[in-house]
Amino acid sequence: MNKYLFNDGTNIIKEVHSTEELKSLLRSVSDPSRTRIWEFDTNEWVSYTDFAKAKNFSITPVIAPGMIVPPVIDQGETETPGWKSKIKKFIIVVVIISAAMLVYNFTHLRWESAGTINIVSPRPANTPDLNVDSLIQIIETQRGQSLDKVTKTNFRIRNTWPEMISLKLNGDKFSNRSTNKYDNLEIAVDNSTGYNLDDAVVQLNTWKKVSAGNYVLNNKDTFRLTNIGYISPVKLKIENSYKADSISVSFSSLKSKAFNFCYSAEKESNYGNNNDKWYCKQ
Repeated sequence: MNKYLFNDGTNIIKEVHSTEELKSLLRSVSDPSRTRIWEFDTNEWVSYTDFAKAKNFSITPVIAPGMIVPPVIDQGETETPGWKSKIKKFIIVVVIISAAMLVYNFTHLRWESAGTINIVSPRPANTPDLNVDSLIQIIETQRGQSLDKVTKTNFRIRNTWPEMISLKLNGDKFSNRSTNKYDNLEIAVDNSTGYNLDDAVVQLNTWKKVSAGNYVLNNKDTFRLTNIGYISPVKLKIENSYKADSISVSFSSLKSKAFNFCYSAEKESNYGNNNDKWYCKQ
């Protein structure tokens, strides 16, 4: 829907919500030279002639019988004595304020609360579900000996870590007619492995919508958390706010000396052995 401001030169500004409504008003003006139009999403008033040329249409103003349209003559300023001068100045001030308020409402995008966000990072594509018991049996068969309890435990954690280490993003969401804004964001890493994590690098992505259900990466920021225990989640407040159509969060990397664990989102395997992808020697 097209929106306009219309001034026929009588110091009365009207808000118009369609091109057809505007054309109807233009047909009724008596003096096109004094008529001005402000189109939404522009930054200036345009004349009747310039607007008609830009929109490629012609409208002949309606002149009532007996009406004489005076020519536009620049006679310079004339003094208006006494109370008439004060009224004239008051009307001009009111018109200017009214116009400014209307233009502000047209151009200013107001943020409205759209609730809160509670995003959980999905399981990484490079760490699919595995039958760990079956893998342990294969390894023991190949070696001809049973793995000790600690080795089995560490092996199990490295290969099922997405079930034991979770990443969440919480915050407030605001919206306007153009996009969304995410504010008061907080990252939380919950570690239930029973071992400390030495280092976690988290990636926060913002996305731009290009079509229905289709988004492209707009920006990414990284945040580091260290010495993550397993008693309670470790949280990190994010000072910045983000304007985007959508937002997501994921682990970029994880490390723990306690169970020889090094994960990277940019690799398919850290160890080169798909039976134990994220094994590393510290």
